[in-house]
Amino acid sequence: MIVRRLELADLPTYREVRLRALREHPTAFTSAYEDEAAESLESYARMIAKPPSATFGCFDGATLVGIAALIVPPGKKLRHRGTIVSMYVAPEARRTGAGRLLLQATIDAARAVGLVAVILFVEADNARAKALYLSFGFRRYGTDPRVAVIDGVYYDADLMILDLDS
Repeated sequence: MIVRRLELADLPTYREVRLRALREHPTAFTSAYEDEAAESLESYARMIAKPPSATFGCFDGATLVGIAALIVPPGKKLRHRGTIVSMYVAPEARRTGAGRLLLQATIDAARAVGLVAVILFVEADNARAKALYLSFGFRRYGTDPRVAVIDGVYYDADLMILDLDS
């Protein structure tokens, strides 16, 4: 498996994987499948982040099996810390190291642009994802209650941070 930055040429495949993630795991994301499925392919171009942000894909041969993005805010007061978003590995690629490769790529990108920390939000009940993040040194620093609602059920997100300057 290899991980690389995604480019605009990857949009069709990226969109397919992103929609699969939203459809199969609606509680893991704050975006809704129905909203993003209605968007044009061209609108997905905004999701292929430009430096210093980056969107990564994990490929098993020619097949995109995972995605993750590092978002670095443009504001002068905020660009010291990035956010990891849209982390997803297809079920058939789990337990292959794909998640570790994607997470490492986002952390490496954060270090390369001089960030002091990265944060992420993970569904509070997603023990497998939290275990991955903890294994990289992330720590929980809070909970965002009722961050999403699906069919009248509210879901909380744990807030996690990894300090890169310590």
